[in-house]
Amino acid sequence: MSGADEFELIAALASRLDPAQDGLGIGDDAAAWSPTPGALVVATTDMLVEGVHFRLEWTSPRDLGWKSLAVNLSDLAAMGATPGRALISVALLPGQTRLVEEMYEGLSDLARLTGTRVVGGDTVRTSGPLVVNVALIGEAAPDRLLRRDCAAPGEVLVLTGEVGASAAGLALLLEGDRDRLGRPETAPLLTAHHRPMPRLAAGQAIAAMGLRCAIDVSDGVASEAGHLAVASGVAITLEIDRLPLHPAAVALFGEAEARRLALSGGEDYELLFTVPDGRLAEVTAALGGQVRATVVGRVVGLRPGGRVDLLSDGRVIESGQPGYLAF
Repeated sequence: MSGADEFELIAALASRLDPAQDGLGIGDDAAAWSPTPGALVVATTDMLVEGVHFRLEWTSPRDLGWKSLAVNLSDLAAMGATPGRALISVALLPGQTRLVEEMYEGLSDLARLTGTRVVGGDTVRTSGPLVVNVALIGEAAPDRLLRRDCAAPGEVLVLTGEVGASAAGLALLLEGDRDRLGRPETAPLLTAHHRPMPRLAAGQAIAAMGLRCAIDVSDGVASEAGHLAVASGVAITLEIDRLPLHPAAVALFGEAEARRLALSGGEDYELLFTVPDGRLAEVTAALGGQVRATVVGRVVGLRPGGRVDLLSDGRVIESGQPGYLAF
Protein backbone atom coordinates (compact mmCIF):
# COMPACT_ATOMS: atom_id res chain seq x y z
CA MET A 1 0.00 0.00 0.00
CA SER A 2 1.50 3.36 -0.98
CA GLY A 3 1.77 6.10 1.61
CA ALA A 4 -0.79 8.28 -0.16
CA ASP A 5 -3.28 5.42 -0.44
CA GLU A 6 -2.81 4.52 3.21
CA PHE A 7 -3.39 8.09 4.41
CA GLU A 8 -6.52 8.33 2.26
CA LEU A 9 -7.82 5.09 3.74
CA ILE A 10 -7.04 6.21 7.29
CA ALA A 11 -8.93 9.44 6.67
CA ALA A 12 -11.87 7.50 5.25
CA LEU A 13 -11.92 5.15 8.25
CA ALA A 14 -11.62 8.00 10.75
CA SER A 15 -14.62 9.73 9.16
CA ARG A 16 -16.75 6.75 10.21
CA LEU A 17 -15.82 7.13 13.88
CA ASP A 18 -16.69 9.60 16.60
CA PRO A 19 -13.80 12.02 17.27
CA ALA A 20 -11.85 11.74 20.52
CA GLN A 21 -13.01 14.30 23.09
CA ASP A 22 -10.66 13.75 26.03
CA GLY A 23 -7.21 13.39 24.48
CA LEU A 24 -5.40 12.73 21.23
CA GLY A 25 -6.91 10.17 18.89
CA ILE A 26 -6.44 9.38 15.22
CA GLY A 27 -4.15 11.85 13.44
CA ASP A 28 -1.00 11.78 15.57
CA ASP A 29 1.75 9.17 15.87
CA ALA A 30 0.07 7.74 18.97
CA ALA A 31 -3.09 8.18 21.00
CA ALA A 32 -3.00 9.81 24.43
CA TRP A 33 -5.50 10.24 27.24
CA SER A 34 -5.60 10.58 31.02
CA PRO A 35 -6.59 7.42 32.93
CA THR A 36 -9.19 7.66 35.68
CA PRO A 37 -7.43 8.25 39.01
CA GLY A 38 -7.39 5.12 41.17
CA ALA A 39 -8.69 2.81 38.43
CA LEU A 40 -7.01 -0.32 37.14
CA VAL A 41 -6.26 -0.43 33.43
CA VAL A 42 -7.69 -3.61 31.86
CA ALA A 43 -6.33 -4.54 28.42
CA THR A 44 -7.18 -7.29 25.96
CA THR A 45 -6.60 -8.11 22.31
CA ASP A 46 -8.06 -10.54 19.79
CA MET A 47 -7.16 -11.36 16.21
CA LEU A 48 -9.67 -12.57 13.61
CA VAL A 49 -8.21 -14.35 10.58
CA GLU A 50 -10.16 -15.01 7.40
CA GLY A 51 -10.71 -18.72 6.89
CA VAL A 52 -10.13 -19.46 10.57
CA HIS A 53 -12.50 -17.15 12.46
CA PHE A 54 -14.76 -15.94 9.65
CA ARG A 55 -15.56 -16.48 5.98
CA LEU A 56 -16.37 -13.58 3.72
CA GLU A 57 -18.84 -15.65 1.69
CA TRP A 58 -21.26 -15.52 4.61
CA THR A 59 -19.95 -12.65 6.76
CA SER A 60 -20.82 -9.11 5.71
CA PRO A 61 -18.15 -6.43 6.26
CA ARG A 62 -20.42 -4.65 8.75
CA ASP A 63 -20.92 -7.85 10.74
CA LEU A 64 -17.17 -8.48 10.70
CA GLY A 65 -16.52 -5.03 12.14
CA TRP A 66 -19.16 -5.49 14.84
CA LYS A 67 -17.87 -8.92 15.85
CA SER A 68 -14.19 -7.93 15.88
CA LEU A 69 -14.97 -5.37 18.58
CA ALA A 70 -17.59 -7.50 20.37
CA VAL A 71 -15.24 -10.38 21.15
CA ASN A 72 -12.87 -7.96 22.87
CA LEU A 73 -15.65 -6.18 24.74
CA SER A 74 -16.76 -9.57 26.05
CA ASP A 75 -13.33 -10.02 27.62
CA LEU A 76 -13.80 -6.73 29.47
CA ALA A 77 -17.30 -7.80 30.52
CA ALA A 78 -15.81 -10.96 32.04
CA MET A 79 -13.48 -8.77 34.13
CA GLY A 80 -16.24 -6.42 35.29
CA ALA A 81 -14.55 -3.58 33.40
CA THR A 82 -15.92 -0.62 31.48
CA PRO A 83 -14.85 -0.16 27.85
CA GLY A 84 -12.56 2.70 26.94
CA ARG A 85 -10.32 2.94 23.88
CA ALA A 86 -9.63 0.60 21.00
CA LEU A 87 -6.80 0.30 18.48
CA ILE A 88 -7.76 -1.42 15.22
CA SER A 89 -5.19 -3.01 12.91
CA VAL A 90 -6.11 -4.51 9.54
CA ALA A 91 -4.05 -6.49 7.04
CA LEU A 92 -6.01 -6.24 3.79
CA LEU A 93 -5.66 -7.55 0.26
CA PRO A 94 -5.55 -5.27 -2.81
CA GLY A 95 -9.08 -4.25 -3.74
CA GLN A 96 -10.47 -4.56 -0.18
CA THR A 97 -10.48 -0.85 0.67
CA ARG A 98 -14.26 -0.54 0.40
CA LEU A 99 -14.72 -3.74 2.40
CA VAL A 100 -12.65 -2.30 5.25
CA GLU A 101 -14.57 0.98 5.15
CA GLU A 102 -17.82 -0.95 5.53
CA MET A 103 -16.25 -3.03 8.30
CA TYR A 104 -15.53 0.17 10.19
CA GLU A 105 -19.17 1.17 9.89
CA GLY A 106 -20.25 -1.98 11.73
CA LEU A 107 -17.46 -1.56 14.25
CA SER A 108 -18.50 2.04 14.83
CA ASP A 109 -22.12 0.97 15.42
CA LEU A 110 -21.07 -1.15 18.41
CA ALA A 111 -18.51 1.40 19.59
CA ARG A 112 -21.22 4.06 19.86
CA LEU A 113 -23.59 1.64 21.56
CA THR A 114 -21.03 0.70 24.24
CA GLY A 115 -19.19 3.98 24.73
CA THR A 116 -15.98 2.71 23.15
CA ARG A 117 -13.64 5.15 21.38
CA VAL A 118 -11.46 4.02 18.49
CA VAL A 119 -8.27 6.06 18.85
CA GLY A 120 -5.90 4.55 16.30
CA GLY A 121 -4.43 1.43 14.78
CA ASP A 122 -2.64 0.36 11.61
CA THR A 123 -3.40 -0.69 8.04
CA VAL A 124 -1.09 -2.83 5.88
CA ARG A 125 -1.27 -4.76 2.62
CA THR A 126 -1.11 -8.54 2.62
CA SER A 127 -1.27 -11.27 -0.01
CA GLY A 128 -3.84 -12.94 2.21
CA PRO A 129 -5.71 -13.76 4.26
CA LEU A 130 -7.58 -10.71 5.59
CA VAL A 131 -6.69 -10.17 9.27
CA VAL A 132 -8.38 -7.89 11.79
CA ASN A 133 -6.83 -7.25 15.19
CA VAL A 134 -8.40 -5.21 17.99
CA ALA A 135 -6.53 -4.07 21.09
CA LEU A 136 -8.98 -2.79 23.68
CA ILE A 137 -8.25 -0.89 26.87
CA GLY A 138 -10.80 -0.44 29.64
CA GLU A 139 -10.89 0.32 33.35
CA ALA A 140 -12.09 -1.30 36.56
CA ALA A 141 -12.10 -0.38 40.23
CA PRO A 142 -9.36 -2.35 42.05
CA ASP A 143 -11.93 -3.88 44.42
CA ARG A 144 -14.34 -4.76 41.60
CA LEU A 145 -12.23 -6.90 39.32
CA LEU A 146 -13.55 -10.28 38.19
CA ARG A 147 -11.03 -13.10 37.73
CA ARG A 148 -10.91 -16.79 36.85
CA ASP A 149 -9.04 -17.93 39.96
CA CYS A 150 -11.49 -17.00 42.71
CA ALA A 151 -14.04 -19.84 42.64
CA ALA A 152 -14.57 -21.34 46.10
CA PRO A 153 -16.15 -24.58 47.36
CA GLY A 154 -19.81 -24.19 48.24
CA GLU A 155 -20.50 -21.66 45.47
CA VAL A 156 -22.93 -22.30 42.64
CA LEU A 157 -22.11 -21.84 38.96
CA VAL A 158 -24.38 -19.34 37.18
CA LEU A 159 -24.78 -18.62 33.49
CA THR A 160 -26.29 -15.50 31.91
CA GLY A 161 -28.65 -15.62 28.95
CA GLU A 162 -29.03 -18.60 26.64
CA VAL A 163 -26.36 -20.72 24.99
CA GLY A 164 -25.90 -22.74 21.82
CA ALA A 165 -27.24 -20.08 19.45
CA SER A 166 -23.96 -18.99 17.84
CA ALA A 167 -22.67 -22.53 17.33
CA ALA A 168 -26.05 -23.48 15.84
CA GLY A 169 -25.83 -20.50 13.49
CA LEU A 170 -22.35 -21.58 12.40
CA ALA A 171 -23.57 -25.14 11.87
CA LEU A 172 -26.29 -23.85 9.55
CA LEU A 173 -23.77 -21.81 7.57
CA LEU A 174 -21.47 -24.78 7.24
CA GLU A 175 -24.37 -26.92 6.00
CA GLY A 176 -25.10 -24.34 3.31
CA ASP A 177 -28.72 -25.50 2.97
CA ARG A 178 -30.43 -22.46 1.44
CA ASP A 179 -33.93 -23.64 2.33
CA ARG A 180 -32.96 -24.20 5.95
CA LEU A 181 -31.05 -20.91 6.13
CA GLY A 182 -34.12 -19.11 4.82
CA ARG A 183 -36.42 -20.31 7.59
CA PRO A 184 -37.51 -17.52 10.01
CA GLU A 185 -36.26 -19.39 13.08
CA THR A 186 -32.69 -19.28 11.78
CA ALA A 187 -32.53 -15.47 12.06
CA PRO A 188 -31.72 -15.25 15.80
CA LEU A 189 -29.08 -17.96 15.43
CA LEU A 190 -27.34 -16.15 12.57
CA THR A 191 -27.56 -12.86 14.49
CA ALA A 192 -26.02 -14.51 17.56
CA HIS A 193 -23.12 -15.73 15.42
CA HIS A 194 -22.53 -12.56 13.41
CA ARG A 195 -23.45 -9.85 15.94
CA PRO A 196 -22.95 -11.06 19.53
CA MET A 197 -23.81 -8.61 22.29
CA PRO A 198 -21.19 -8.52 25.08
CA ARG A 199 -22.59 -8.63 28.62
CA LEU A 200 -20.91 -5.43 29.80
CA ALA A 201 -23.69 -4.27 32.13
CA ALA A 202 -24.06 -7.74 33.64
CA GLY A 203 -20.32 -8.00 34.27
CA GLN A 204 -20.24 -4.63 36.00
CA ALA A 205 -23.32 -5.50 38.08
CA ILE A 206 -21.77 -8.80 39.18
CA ALA A 207 -18.51 -7.08 40.12
CA ALA A 208 -20.37 -4.36 42.04
CA MET A 209 -21.96 -7.08 44.20
CA GLY A 210 -18.51 -8.09 45.43
CA LEU A 211 -18.43 -11.32 43.44
CA ARG A 212 -14.99 -12.18 42.15
CA CYS A 213 -14.99 -15.14 39.73
CA ALA A 214 -16.20 -15.00 36.12
CA ILE A 215 -15.32 -15.90 32.55
CA ASP A 216 -16.99 -15.29 29.20
CA VAL A 217 -18.32 -18.20 27.17
CA SER A 218 -16.24 -17.93 24.02
CA ASP A 219 -15.11 -21.56 23.80
CA GLY A 220 -18.18 -23.49 25.01
CA VAL A 221 -19.66 -23.88 28.49
CA ALA A 222 -17.75 -27.10 29.31
CA SER A 223 -14.40 -25.63 28.33
CA GLU A 224 -15.00 -22.40 30.25
CA ALA A 225 -16.03 -24.32 33.37
CA GLY A 226 -12.75 -26.18 32.94
CA HIS A 227 -10.80 -22.91 32.79
CA LEU A 228 -12.41 -21.77 36.07
CA ALA A 229 -11.66 -25.12 37.71
CA VAL A 230 -8.00 -25.09 36.63
CA ALA A 231 -7.38 -21.44 37.57
CA SER A 232 -9.08 -21.78 40.96
CA GLY A 233 -7.85 -25.28 41.78
CA VAL A 234 -11.37 -26.61 42.38
CA ALA A 235 -13.69 -29.41 41.31
CA ILE A 236 -16.87 -28.33 39.51
CA THR A 237 -19.98 -30.29 38.64
CA LEU A 238 -21.78 -29.03 35.54
CA GLU A 239 -25.40 -30.14 35.22
CA ILE A 240 -25.92 -30.26 31.48
CA ASP A 241 -29.69 -30.75 31.76
CA ARG A 242 -29.95 -27.29 33.31
CA LEU A 243 -28.24 -25.41 30.49
CA PRO A 244 -30.49 -22.59 29.21
CA LEU A 245 -30.53 -23.62 25.54
CA HIS A 246 -31.64 -21.15 22.88
CA PRO A 247 -35.12 -22.27 21.76
CA ALA A 248 -34.35 -21.75 18.07
CA ALA A 249 -31.33 -24.06 18.35
CA VAL A 250 -33.53 -26.70 19.97
CA ALA A 251 -36.23 -26.26 17.32
CA LEU A 252 -33.79 -26.71 14.43
CA PHE A 253 -31.35 -29.26 15.83
CA GLY A 254 -33.17 -31.02 18.66
CA GLU A 255 -32.39 -30.78 22.35
CA ALA A 256 -29.48 -33.23 22.41
CA GLU A 257 -27.59 -31.56 19.55
CA ALA A 258 -28.37 -28.05 20.84
CA ARG A 259 -26.91 -29.10 24.19
CA ARG A 260 -23.78 -30.46 22.52
CA LEU A 261 -23.35 -27.20 20.60
CA ALA A 262 -23.71 -25.20 23.82
CA LEU A 263 -21.18 -27.36 25.66
CA SER A 264 -18.45 -27.35 23.03
CA GLY A 265 -19.37 -24.88 20.29
CA GLY A 266 -18.57 -21.53 21.88
CA GLU A 267 -18.98 -17.91 20.76
CA ASP A 268 -22.06 -17.32 22.90
CA TYR A 269 -20.23 -14.59 24.86
CA GLU A 270 -22.43 -15.06 27.89
CA LEU A 271 -20.90 -14.88 31.37
CA LEU A 272 -20.24 -17.91 33.57
CA PHE A 273 -19.62 -16.95 37.19
CA THR A 274 -19.74 -18.29 40.74
CA VAL A 275 -22.03 -17.09 43.51
CA PRO A 276 -22.31 -18.02 47.21
CA ASP A 277 -25.43 -20.15 47.54
CA GLY A 278 -27.32 -17.64 49.66
CA ARG A 279 -26.91 -14.72 47.26
CA LEU A 280 -28.82 -15.95 44.21
CA ALA A 281 -31.78 -13.64 44.80
CA GLU A 282 -29.36 -10.74 45.07
CA VAL A 283 -27.85 -11.67 41.69
CA THR A 284 -31.28 -11.68 40.05
CA ALA A 285 -32.04 -8.28 41.54
CA ALA A 286 -28.65 -6.88 40.46
CA LEU A 287 -29.25 -7.97 36.88
CA GLY A 288 -32.55 -6.14 37.00
CA GLY A 289 -34.57 -8.83 35.29
CA GLN A 290 -33.00 -7.82 31.97
CA VAL A 291 -30.68 -10.83 31.79
CA ARG A 292 -31.63 -14.39 32.61
CA ALA A 293 -29.44 -16.06 35.25
CA THR A 294 -29.46 -19.87 35.51
CA VAL A 295 -27.71 -22.09 38.03
CA VAL A 296 -25.92 -24.76 35.98
CA GLY A 297 -23.52 -26.32 38.47
CA ARG A 298 -21.60 -26.16 41.72
CA VAL A 299 -18.07 -25.86 43.06
CA VAL A 300 -17.85 -29.03 45.13
CA GLY A 301 -14.36 -28.85 46.62
CA LEU A 302 -10.70 -28.04 46.25
CA ARG A 303 -8.88 -29.94 43.51
CA PRO A 304 -5.28 -29.08 42.52
CA GLY A 305 -5.17 -28.87 38.73
CA GLY A 306 -8.94 -28.53 38.53
CA ARG A 307 -11.64 -30.94 37.44
CA VAL A 308 -15.05 -30.76 35.77
CA ASP A 309 -17.67 -33.51 35.96
CA LEU A 310 -20.58 -33.33 33.53
CA LEU A 311 -23.77 -34.56 35.17
CA SER A 312 -27.04 -35.70 33.58
CA ASP A 313 -29.94 -36.90 35.74
CA GLY A 314 -27.57 -36.73 38.70
CA ARG A 315 -25.04 -39.13 37.15
CA VAL A 316 -21.52 -38.35 35.96
CA ILE A 317 -21.35 -38.86 32.19
CA GLU A 318 -17.94 -37.31 31.51
CA SER A 319 -15.00 -36.19 33.64
CA GLY A 320 -11.90 -34.12 33.11
CA GLN A 321 -11.63 -30.86 31.15
CA PRO A 322 -13.98 -31.28 28.17
CA GLY A 323 -14.83 -28.66 25.59
CA TYR A 324 -13.17 -26.68 22.85
CA LEU A 325 -9.38 -26.52 22.58
CA ALA A 326 -7.74 -23.75 20.55
CA PHE A 327 -4.90 -26.02 19.34
